[in-house]
Amino acid sequence: MLIGCSHASKEEADRQADRAKEKTRAGAERLRTDAQKLGREAKQEAHSLGQNIDHALKGTGPAQSGTTGQAEEKLRRGGEDLRAAGSQAAVKLDRAAIVAKVKAKLASNVGFSSITGIDVDAAGGTVTLRGTVASQQQKEQAEQAVLAVNGVSKVVNELTVKP
Repeated sequence: MLIGCSHASKEEADRQADRAKEKTRAGAERLRTDAQKLGREAKQEAHSLGQNIDHALKGTGPAQSGTTGQAEEKLRRGGEDLRAAGSQAAVKLDRAAIVAKVKAKLASNVGFSSITGIDVDAAGGTVTLRGTVASQQQKEQAEQAVLAVNGVSKVVNELTVKP
């Protein structure tokens, strides 16, 4: 009788481990897809910025006289546009990197093989966690894991414990 219980328990543990592995694979695939999407967006912004600079330098906007002052103004505006777009792209990439690092950290921690119930958002060094977890201990573990991620200075833990 005892052997049967141990065997059934082992089979259930194996099934749970297989489900956890599949959820981890699915989570990793979502992270890869998100990173690719953010990369495409950054490329599009860089391309658009390049076009804007070309237009400014070539004067393909409204007809203007060819004075040096106007050319310098176009260059100045183009440089400002370049700096602004570069800053925006850097912020998006920084945010994406922190979100990816946090999701990977949560996925690799024991009890967080599936992060499907946790949404992660980042603004600067502040990370916000939303969603549901199975216990108060998991909620606390999630916060501690996120604080251990390089670049995270504060965690807003809005996770709720599933009854």
